Amino acid sequence: MVILNRMRVKDCIKILTTLLVCVFVPAEKAFASSPSFSLYPNGGIVVNGADGFVVDVLIDTGGKKIVSAKFTLLFDPSELQLTKVERNNSLFAQWPDDESTVDNDNGVVMLDGFSQSGSGDEYITEGEPDIFARLHFKALKKADAVLDWEYNTNNGIFETVMILDGSPANQNILTTKPSSAIFRIGTVYTGSLSNTGIPLNRYVLFTGVVLILFGGFMVFTRPRSLGRKKGTVVMYEGKKK
Repeated sequence: MVILNRMRVKDCIKILTTLLVCVFVPAEKAFASSPSFSLYPNGGIVVNGADGFVVDVLIDTGGKKIVSAKFTLLFDPSELQLTKVERNNSLFAQWPDDESTVDNDNGVVMLDGFSQSGSGDEYITEGEPDIFARLHFKALKKADAVLDWEYNTNNGIFETVMILDGSPANQNILTTKPSSAIFRIGTVYTGSLSNTGIPLNRYVLFTGVVLILFGGFMVFTRPRSLGRKKGTVVMYEGKKK
């Protein structure tokens, strides 16, 4: 009986220790986020369409080191036009020109960051998602403008991926397509762009601007038909600076 009681006491101690560890381990360590790209704002109504709007592309590696990240976004060129694309040069060592493009004729924007494996420049998200790129749009007409991701098309060029550092090589850890966004444009663009993205004082300043190309990069895939989704949108009001 003494032996059995001792065993029961040890079992109780183990259970209590496990419960204490579960309680006191920080949530961000116990539940790591999944690798993801996202848009900020993730949709909404542009009350003053004359000011245009800004959308930030956010990246979160989910606690994993990566050597490359690329996104491809599609938009309807009859509704929107990109006037400027900024990239966050602090995230990666290189931004290959042949893997980055803006095509306002076909409605495509693609940006790729790359660092050499083992160089110490590999990227990992620490804390909140980082701004990967900032997109400046102007509205061409009243519309429900959709920003959608080119994902899992296996065409080797226009894709949205995050490549893991290490073995196996070229492993894509972005296993879920990012969510698209809908912006309801109220009026035709006639003025300057408003800043609806994340305030830059929360992040490092952008140090690179991607050249705007008008048909200068050969597009092998045309944007898919952009469907309309129902649901609640986040309202915000653009203001002139």
